[in-house]
Amino acid sequence: MLIQKLRLQRGWSQEQLAELSGLSVRTIQRLERGQPASVESLKALGAVLVSVR
Repeated sequence: MLIQKLRLQRGWSQEQLAELSGLSVRTIQRLERGQPASVESLKALGAVLVSVR
């Protein structure tokens, strides 16, 4: 849920976040539903969400 909130605050689609982070749209969808994430996925998302405001 937090990932979705941060994504929406930036006005990004799931596709945009996937492209920026290097993750697949399916991974973004799973993470937004609260399914477990790998450390690598969290690092990729963190780098994008922190650096782009």
